[in-house]
Amino acid sequence: MLHFIAFEPGIEMTRLVDTSGMHRFIADLPALSARVAVLAAIWWVLTGGETSSWDWGVPAVLVAASLRPGLGSGGAWRLSLMGLLRFLPAFVWYNMRGALEVAILALDPRRHPDPVLIGYPLRLPPGPARVFMANLINLVPGTLSTRLTVRGIEIHVLTASVSVTRTLTILERRVADLFALQLAPGAVGDSQP
Repeated sequence: MLHFIAFEPGIEMTRLVDTSGMHRFIADLPALSARVAVLAAIWWVLTGGETSSWDWGVPAVLVAASLRPGLGSGGAWRLSLMGLLRFLPAFVWYNMRGALEVAILALDPRRHPDPVLIGYPLRLPPGPARVFMANLINLVPGTLSTRLTVRGIEIHVLTASVSVTRTLTILERRVADLFALQLAPGAVGDSQP
């Protein structure tokens, strides 16, 4: 392995080029090949197998496959099977309930949306679980995560209510279970709804 070293006065040696990236690429080649195959199959299904679509499909598949999948930085993460079993029903329930609330809001002439940005202080540790939570919020009807910060998340909601905070609290607990994490102590979500 060849490394280029620069010497700076009064500072320790600094590595300018690290050739370990090539070794990592070679080690990741089987996973990359699998991603190319899966994405090419998805493209083929979406386009109905039309050969003319591959003019766009080949570059799109290669670019998408070259992106490292994951939930952001933060080191290794693991999922809990029991956490997954508790997460799925809660997510389905709150997704259906949210969709019903949005439909009622849209169809009832006496009710009007009152969109507002709310701040929700996250108790999840920094890393993939927070990114997952931010993306999960986007799937719940009537909510859209707009900004993830060090302290928490900013969310656009159609109507501000206590039920939104309760839903976020329960989803945060389920995400912590899913990622086998402990929530940091805090005021939000300490009491069971």
